Amino acid sequence: MEVQLSGPNQSSPGALLVAGIVVFLLGCIWPFIVLGDFTDELEAQSWETVDARVVQLEIETQEYECGDAESSSTCTDYYVNYLLRYVVDEQTYSASGYEKVSHFESRVWEVDYPKNSTREIAYDSEDPNNIDTDQGNFAPFIPPVFVALFSTLIAGLFVIGGVKEILNPTQPVNPDEKSDIPYSDEPVHFESAKNVWGELHFAHPSVEALARKMKLYSCTDAQIDEFFTICKKQNQDKNNPTPLDRDWLVEIEEIVENHDSEASQDLAGHLKKGGIVVAGIGVVLLVLSLIIVVPLFRTYGALPWYGWALSLGSLSSIGICIALAKIVTEMKKFADQGLGEMLVEFANEELDGYHEY
Repeated sequence: MEVQLSGPNQSSPGALLVAGIVVFLLGCIWPFIVLGDFTDELEAQSWETVDARVVQLEIETQEYECGDAESSSTCTDYYVNYLLRYVVDEQTYSASGYEKVSHFESRVWEVDYPKNSTREIAYDSEDPNNIDTDQGNFAPFIPPVFVALFSTLIAGLFVIGGVKEILNPTQPVNPDEKSDIPYSDEPVHFESAKNVWGELHFAHPSVEALARKMKLYSCTDAQIDEFFTICKKQNQDKNNPTPLDRDWLVEIEEIVENHDSEASQDLAGHLKKGGIVVAGIGVVLLVLSLIIVVPLFRTYGALPWYGWALSLGSLSSIGICIALAKIVTEMKKFADQGLGEMLVEFANEELDGYHEY
């Protein structure tokens, strides 16, 4: 079966390639900034480790006014002041540091490495004074990596689109043919089935295109099913001298497009699908929160950035699902603009011999 879709001209290959390059370069800015810290942490992976005694530990806080004049608030910065002592090749070394840390990191120092405790550190064998107190901590580099991967994916889609357009250019669209109904060498039929979302879909590409157009103009699945059921009976009539074809579907499409509908998009259907996807994401985030977030908070009374991301993601997913469900319920009250009823009446009147009451 050969199907040819008509539609607007696509962007030029050059524009797609340029867009892909720009998106990729923008996504590389943050990773490039942290590249030096990443390579230092990667190099420290090969260093030897030794147990160091925490000789001195102080957690300092500094409060300051933050926000704007209308919503001023107080923010807090945390600093850890430490002195470590360790022995390498029977020689004692001391290492001190004064670092700005997050609230969670300050709690890790207080809980896991208080004064007179021991902490495993990594040291550079060529210069034992050069140490890494948290060997293998690549968590700070996860956000820029995600940004780089996401931008690379988007850039790749642009580039693939540009390459496809170069290798197989889109044929110009006849300006006199503005229909969204595709051409097909398959005789028109009205076989249908429901997908996993419970939405009605038709096997024939031309009929499916018309059904999508009807739904965009606020017809319900029940109205679409009733309309095409009447069409199916007419098409199966052996005494029918003119079976329904694409030209007839185009005529119905014109009726649909000329209908004075206040709602021209099936937003309720899209929001329903979005709610299901968000609910699935929320379940995954909730499970991860129970496994990761709860133990961390019970131990330290604080959370790292990824803990907050999981918690807020779980709560946001629940809120979004509830909001989408209410929006869909309200939208369905105003979705029917009378087009579906009009088409069913038209089918009953125009298709000879099939009047349903």
